[in-house]
Amino acid sequence: MKEAIVGIDIGGTKIAVALGNLSGEKLAIRNLPTQTEIGAYAVIESVSQAIEEMLAEHRLKPVSIGIGCPAPLDIENGLVMSPSNLRAWNNFPIVGLFRDRFDVPVILDNDANTAAIGEYVYGAGRGYRNIVYVTVSTGIGGGIIINGEILHGVSAAAGELGHSIVQPEGIRCNCGSNGCLETISSGIHIARRARERLKNGEASLMNELAASLEEVTAKTVVEAVRQNDSLAVEIWDETCRFLAIGIGNSISLIAPEAVIIGGGVAFATGELLLAPLRQLVPRYVSMVPADKINILPAELGGESGIYGALVLAKKTYLRNYQTYAV
Repeated sequence: MKEAIVGIDIGGTKIAVALGNLSGEKLAIRNLPTQTEIGAYAVIESVSQAIEEMLAEHRLKPVSIGIGCPAPLDIENGLVMSPSNLRAWNNFPIVGLFRDRFDVPVILDNDANTAAIGEYVYGAGRGYRNIVYVTVSTGIGGGIIINGEILHGVSAAAGELGHSIVQPEGIRCNCGSNGCLETISSGIHIARRARERLKNGEASLMNELAASLEEVTAKTVVEAVRQNDSLAVEIWDETCRFLAIGIGNSISLIAPEAVIIGGGVAFATGELLLAPLRQLVPRYVSMVPADKINILPAELGGESGIYGALVLAKKTYLRNYQTYAV
């Protein structure tokens, strides 16, 4: 029976599971609903059953598992520490559960880091040594790779671009700070800011695009922007400006060869987001020449994280690997 590595990418609404060969090539993938309402242990049981079914179908046996999961995490002890979209998963022993079930080495990292690794090895980061990956989605996350290695920092907290403070007088974030980038430019808060403006009686096409005020989402804002609605354009311009400030700060600190933009909002908007960022980011960077600022779209779409999880699994299996290069 041939050997396979297993990748798992856990999100608040969807979990992707993939099998790969020992070269890291993806062989099969399956997407499952997260179903947080059934409880963390039941979710992991469902994922484990899916893995077993996929292994049996392809006549493979697992040799290692890589997991990407929203932060905060205790990577050293293999624990999930109550992420904002998985609140009940507190001190949850995810690594131990999969290790006991499959009797293979298991490695855990946060989802933004695994997406960064996926893009670095298989996507837009190929050919570079130093990159910053930014995910613009329901929230905002980041991953940093320096000289081919993911930067974890103290408590594995490096790369949390969404929790860099760009508006000190801003609203309180779920993390406890005020004015985090995530409270302005993430999908949830794009929608929140739009609803607040509409509730104050400002005229907008968004009132017609959504069935009710409560149903106004980031997608509603983007649809209205594409139709040149003045309020939506104002909200979007502010979204892009603060995101550019956050990205500019990361460039000033790290001077990466490339900044790669992924995540649901980025995938849905494309150049509507990337074009303003390319124009705005250099305004907030003084020590890196503008022609050295390289902002790229993620190439792997929604699969950046699962590819990164497979790379982690491969690295765990081939313990003598020193970098994520293939």
